[in-house]
Amino acid sequence: MNQTAVKTAFRLADPSAIPVLIARLRTEVLSLLREGDELPDRLLEAVLTSGDRELCAAFAGNSGRTACDPAFRLRLAALGHPENGCALWQHGEVRAAVLAAADPADPGWYAPGGLVETLLKSEVKGMLAPALWGPFPELVARALRQYARQLPLPVVLDACDVLLACGGGAESLVSLAGDVENTAHPGLAELLREAAAAPDPASFLRGRRVPGEWDAPDAVAQLRGIRAGSRLSDAPLNWYLVRREHERWPFTPNALITLSQWPDCPEDLAMAGFRAYPRTSAAHAAQLPMEVLLGREARAGRFDVAALLRRGVPEGWLPVERILAEAAPARSFLAALPYDHEPTRRAVAELLAPLGSHPTRWLTLYASLPTFEGPAAALVTKACSSAERHTQWPQPLDADIPAKKPDGPRAIFQQLYSCAPEEVQLTLVPHLDMQAVQHLLVFGNPSKRLYDEVVAVHGTAALKAHASASSLPAQDREALLHIDEPGVNARLYANCRNITPTERVKTLASQGRHYGEELIAPLSGLDLGNYRDWVAAGLGSGDIEVARVIVHRIKLQTEAGRLRLAIELWERQGPDTVRKLMDPACGEDHHPWPVPTQHAVHKALDGPDGLDVLRRRLAAEESPEQVIAYLREQTRTHGAGVHWIVSEGGTLPWAELRRAHATDPFTDELLWALTREPDCPRAMLLDALREKPLDRQGYTAESVGRALDRGALTPDDVLRLAHPAQQAFDFLTGTGSWRRITTQAWARPCALAAKLTAEHLGADVEAWATVLRLMPEFHGTLPELLATAGAVVG
Repeated sequence: MNQTAVKTAFRLADPSAIPVLIARLRTEVLSLLREGDELPDRLLEAVLTSGDRELCAAFAGNSGRTACDPAFRLRLAALGHPENGCALWQHGEVRAAVLAAADPADPGWYAPGGLVETLLKSEVKGMLAPALWGPFPELVARALRQYARQLPLPVVLDACDVLLACGGGAESLVSLAGDVENTAHPGLAELLREAAAAPDPASFLRGRRVPGEWDAPDAVAQLRGIRAGSRLSDAPLNWYLVRREHERWPFTPNALITLSQWPDCPEDLAMAGFRAYPRTSAAHAAQLPMEVLLGREARAGRFDVAALLRRGVPEGWLPVERILAEAAPARSFLAALPYDHEPTRRAVAELLAPLGSHPTRWLTLYASLPTFEGPAAALVTKACSSAERHTQWPQPLDADIPAKKPDGPRAIFQQLYSCAPEEVQLTLVPHLDMQAVQHLLVFGNPSKRLYDEVVAVHGTAALKAHASASSLPAQDREALLHIDEPGVNARLYANCRNITPTERVKTLASQGRHYGEELIAPLSGLDLGNYRDWVAAGLGSGDIEVARVIVHRIKLQTEAGRLRLAIELWERQGPDTVRKLMDPACGEDHHPWPVPTQHAVHKALDGPDGLDVLRRRLAAEESPEQVIAYLREQTRTHGAGVHWIVSEGGTLPWAELRRAHATDPFTDELLWALTREPDCPRAMLLDALREKPLDRQGYTAESVGRALDRGALTPDDVLRLAHPAQQAFDFLTGTGSWRRITTQAWARPCALAAKLTAEHLGADVEAWATVLRLMPEFHGTLPELLATAGAVVG
């Protein structure tokens, strides 16, 4: 009986059956509690409610991080079982709860190997802090020796009070005094000795404690975390007390950076951390003063200026107006501003207003960016008044193929240009070089009016530059394809890697126009191992050069694909062009198509109605009977041929395929290949679920998962029809061997499974035990398993 089956049972069983089921399966439950992950909440609830010490000990020994919700371990700690102390202590979040529930009168805590002995011997630092509050005097004393230096004096005195209350006695204060002679608390050792000699040591210490300081345990824990360089919560800090602690024993740079994560951290403390570690401080501080952008650290690149601006400007603690007026050099800060922040865009627009629509001023500003060392405001002033004027784009460049994101001065110019009023942008269009045009169209999100103006001024070259992007939004691809210009189509085909199969076909549908090397070169150079379908997309292009590449680069696997290519070429460019296609390529002594296909095409070319003959032949090849015969033959010889039909322009006759499968079942390989197609009908998917096992090693998971994603199947379908039952449930809930596969939104459909188990098993423990015995080897569906178990127990 495997753990997955046991977990499934406890997730689905009626709550009233769980205690009896635990008793019936005690051995299996103990193993699951010790070693399992993702333990069912219902099981843990029953174990904790029962207080069964053996079961609780098994659960306490489970060290897995994914075993359970931490709240269950807190509840286990609250039971106060000493035998679980050491195991639970490994989980830092429950240590205080372990001690809070411990009864020091119970000898189990002091037993050999118990918690007290283990902690007294341990050399691991940072584990004893909860012991400061009792109830074991030995542990309180050890924790004081370890933490006295880093804790405020009021906290040390509180812990000494706890030590006395736990029975430590005056002698424990004397012993402690000898160990804290050199702490950061001057006079502490002498104070402890005086307390030990006093008639009432506890009252003496309380009288020396300043009331109201560090009296909240959470604040003390926060301070300890800060000293260690970690922030435990967002609770507010008393900065007066924090500053006094810094004066008593200065915080480390890491601790200062931790303190700077509070928005109200005093500026001097935040800057102390920044000066020590600028990069780390800039990345983690809640806010830093404007001065960090004006200092030598910023000029020397000792921290990520851009990341700081992306946080500080939108949040308002770095004023963009001062940045534009004071921060230098301008190129560093203009490049780093968050231009998706509307107040920033307004401030930049106001900065640029003096440039107006004068192209020479804009071009002068762009030319000055690489070398100008002053702030942005001074850069604009220079562009408006400089005697050195630029009337043309400095060092113009052609568009990149494929398009690359702008960087350096070009990236800055694009952002500044986007902040200008549209009328100014329109005025500057004739003065942009082709690379700036490409950056605007691909990365600049221009308005329709601006886009149309760019195309009107720069012509087809602008459209080609746009189409050269390696990725484009669907609306941009659609607009470019609608233009139907061969050079633009060629750029899209050669460079845009996110075009769809349908769009690939459109890019090559040239209506017989010659593309030339702009398309033929990349088409001829594609890696067929990854991009065979990209070449096959040209079957309907009607272009002789595209057709030649297809014929001589890829082996068309279907007769329909070969005929379709010849027919399209004949329809677009006539029979003489088809004759050219049928000639062997230069340097080859034979045509790559099968001899029967060659004979059929040549015979048609020589006949009076050859085109109609080829069309009738294609119709016969695409008949449902022929498609089904082809698929069966391919499965016997070369594996399922579903992809060849679809990639070579054919369609699948789904209704006839389902009838053929019902009459003479397809092989597993062919059936699952059909179900992977996105238009596979629901009826055939249900057939596959009924007939074929859910196999992680085969194509099942991929096919069923895709169908669930697109809504062709539902989780209910899988639970009712898929088999084996255990695999079906694990697949849907993402447990067991399926953990890394099922992360989709349809995961964890336990409602139907719980309904089915309630109908068939109810609270019958014997029926549940039978299910668990049968499940690992049962090959049927979940309803069949439940019905079988119900029948077995009557």
